[in-house]
Amino acid sequence: MNHHISEHPSLQPFDISEYKGVRGKNFYDMDPALQRMVHRYSENFTPDHKKAMEDHIRKYGELVGGVLDELTEECHKEGKYGEVVKFDRTGKRIDFIKYSEEQKLARKISYDHGVVNLDFHPDWKYEFPHIHRYALTYLMNMNGEGGVACPLAMTDGIILALKKIGTEEQKKKYLPLVAGKGSPSHFMAGQYVTERVGGSNVSANRTIAKKLPNGKWELTGEKWFCSNPGDLWVTTAKMEGTNTVGMFLVPRIKENGELNGHHILRKKDIIGSRGKLTVEIIYDKVEAEEFGRPGHGLVNLIRYIIKTSRLHVGLGSSGNARRSVMEASEYAKFRTAYGKKILEFPSFTKTLAEMQILQTGNCFVNFRSANLSEKDHDAAEITVPLMKYKSSSQASYITQKAILTLGGNGIIGDFSPLPRLHNDSIINETWEGTHLIITDHCLHALQKPKVYTAFQSLLDELTKSSGNHQELKNAFEVFQTKRKELEHMIKNESKDWKDMNRVYIADVTYQVFLLAEFLEQAAYDMANKLPTKYLYFANGYAEMVRDGLEAPRQKEGVFFDPKAMETFLSF
Repeated sequence: MNHHISEHPSLQPFDISEYKGVRGKNFYDMDPALQRMVHRYSENFTPDHKKAMEDHIRKYGELVGGVLDELTEECHKEGKYGEVVKFDRTGKRIDFIKYSEEQKLARKISYDHGVVNLDFHPDWKYEFPHIHRYALTYLMNMNGEGGVACPLAMTDGIILALKKIGTEEQKKKYLPLVAGKGSPSHFMAGQYVTERVGGSNVSANRTIAKKLPNGKWELTGEKWFCSNPGDLWVTTAKMEGTNTVGMFLVPRIKENGELNGHHILRKKDIIGSRGKLTVEIIYDKVEAEEFGRPGHGLVNLIRYIIKTSRLHVGLGSSGNARRSVMEASEYAKFRTAYGKKILEFPSFTKTLAEMQILQTGNCFVNFRSANLSEKDHDAAEITVPLMKYKSSSQASYITQKAILTLGGNGIIGDFSPLPRLHNDSIINETWEGTHLIITDHCLHALQKPKVYTAFQSLLDELTKSSGNHQELKNAFEVFQTKRKELEHMIKNESKDWKDMNRVYIADVTYQVFLLAEFLEQAAYDMANKLPTKYLYFANGYAEMVRDGLEAPRQKEGVFFDPKAMETFLSF
């Protein structure tokens, strides 16, 4: 029997013919966990402030799910990535980064929306607290790094540092460039810290800063990872004749209009975060300004620049993971296998439920950590590096799981954003310190009596009413067991043992922190006589901690409870 090709049975529409992913939806409206955090951390705001904040966040959720998602996909195609332009047509050295129009527009939209600079918008009449700032960060990263998230994170750090330690002249000169509404600088700010010789060990920097008669500094050396070569960057160098590392500001163009004395060697071929360039650079008598007191370079770098970047990595990784869960859940509504919907397979629904529990919990503790940081709570010295480590590593785990839920379609770069999200999550695992570096910072903080006491007090506060609810008994018991394990490791194990097992110690610290957070969220609803979904989350996560991430789930647990599973899969 002859068929016209378009009528042939093998060419007819099938189960995913209408699948479009989640593009076009408002990503804020799709995320009850984020909405929960915005509500909880703005309970003391005035009604006008709270409404203005929610409207602003919701509008950005619309942009992220719509035009920004489209632009991000477009500027991550071959021929659209940024390139280094070494010379102009006359042979004059310009060392300029040329980005596609889609990339520049994506940056402009987020910057103009005030993602890190809303408090510099003259028409915004409220404060710009962490819950607002980092809700936007979380949403921004639902499209992955996108060539936008990393530059804005570094811009956020420079804005904070300028506010705190910048001279009045520096504030006047640079804040309009990196924070001012309508600034032409959509390449934003960068960080040039790492050198080949030292890696994360900044104190091993070999770049030398020489003081000039006019009060400025002249830098000579090499930087190995220059993230986002832009109009202004923060950098480090040893002050001539000393072993003291100073922190400096470097503008791309000097006051006389000439290119500052740097030479871009090449762009790096990195696995992810490809929307923005990372390059290698030579300082050949670069003109720089000291940023803060010269002798406090490392302290100020960590306090303002690195800490801000770590907050962004934590929240950004969580947003990255949330998008992955959203895509996997959406795909599951369409796909069939072996004659039935994949949501009918218990092993598949278990995987989706576990992803949802892990990501929702990570969202909660990241916002808790950001709130602690905003209040200068001593426990933030533990939680900020802990979130950077655990959020990024967990995002890699979740994005990989999401890819596998899509089967072969999961590894196709133009089918969904999942391959790009996965690669970006691996970059987040290395940026601002690898796991061994970051967990060392966590361990160091845990062994400070004042900080450890503050963390224990936080756990007490979060779980103070958990013992009053029979429904929370199992989760509370797991929390108490893991808390005792953590206390034993910190107080009784040898220094060498703790150093060797620092990653495990960080994992247990995270488990204790998240169990306490889930217990608090569930108890909050019970105390306010509200229906709570978080009892299921608390008990589900407790089972995963008690039995193991890949362990079989127990018949008496939430994973065999139809109402609990419905909650996870519809969240």
